[in-house]
Amino acid sequence: MVSTTHTSIGKVMDMRDITVVVQGPVHSYQQRAMDDNITKQCLASVRQFLPKAHIILSTWPEQDLSGLDYDELIINPDPGSNIRYYTDKHKPKGLNNNRQIVSTLNGLKAVKTKYAIKLRSDNYLTSAEFVNLFNRYQTRCDGPSVFKQRIVIPNTFSRKYAKGLPVAFHLSDFFYFGLTEDLLKLWDIPLLKNYDLEAQGIPSPGYPNYPIDCTQMFWQEGLKNFTFNTQLGHLHDLSHDKLHLSEQFIANNLIIAAPEEIGLGLCDKFLGQARVNRVRGKSSFYQLSDWLNLYRQYCDAQQPMKVSARLLLWLQRLVYVYPVMLETRFKLKKRHRRFNKRLNQTDDSSI
Repeated sequence: MVSTTHTSIGKVMDMRDITVVVQGPVHSYQQRAMDDNITKQCLASVRQFLPKAHIILSTWPEQDLSGLDYDELIINPDPGSNIRYYTDKHKPKGLNNNRQIVSTLNGLKAVKTKYAIKLRSDNYLTSAEFVNLFNRYQTRCDGPSVFKQRIVIPNTFSRKYAKGLPVAFHLSDFFYFGLTEDLLKLWDIPLLKNYDLEAQGIPSPGYPNYPIDCTQMFWQEGLKNFTFNTQLGHLHDLSHDKLHLSEQFIANNLIIAAPEEIGLGLCDKFLGQARVNRVRGKSSFYQLSDWLNLYRQYCDAQQPMKVSARLLLWLQRLVYVYPVMLETRFKLKKRHRRFNKRLNQTDDSSI
């Protein structure tokens, strides 16, 4: 049994100690569709559920700011999109990773309160339940205590499985609540350089395996600031006991729960019949019962186990997740065979 230490921050948190960094475009940006007035709804929800909190809007030039309720405005220079990898057909995959880094980091740099929230401009609050979660689970274990206090994140895209296979450090970038100093250090990430297909000779790092996800990349780069090295070679890299390390890290440094359990509202593209909102999609994510199981395993053996929730989740994964595992393994074998065949043909032609 692991030895534990207990911390206490008190059950009542003064909302004046919280700053909300709303980061991203306002309503829409460069052909990126967003819900009508979603940023206005986002800011209004912060006023409703955190009436004494300070609001920083960290956005881009030439945004329509009329009617928006915030306390502080940061207009960031636009770093543009970045290319993180190429498809098999050598088409560049353009992403907004650098834009998220700039708007988040510059917003957090302006925070003067003890606690901070990183909130996308196309999401909103539905409650302040994340504060209760933050206060509820205080026991830390002897594993890697990277942050001074846990950070609350949603389970949306916090994947336990990707393409049916287990993954490490695949953690959401939608919403964070925790100590400002922890969040600021985590997001102090250098801008990403475009992937050089010609120089590398392969479409993505780790090819023919699938490239690491954006969320894995953000956490991998941010955790370097804590001298905590995850260094994933590809999406499913579990070498050197990375899965165990990921689980220990999650148990001791995070709290993961569904958006409705932390008080987070998502924009329309993640609701309704969207794949991420179906049981098939959700069952691959970490659930609060998954996190509580890790918390019990690594930090607090007295934490009760919710057997019914665990059983239901196992049944859902039996139907929706585990069958995909075989399909993905088959696809990976085909990718490796094709790649090795090309290498052999290249070697033969050079003789």
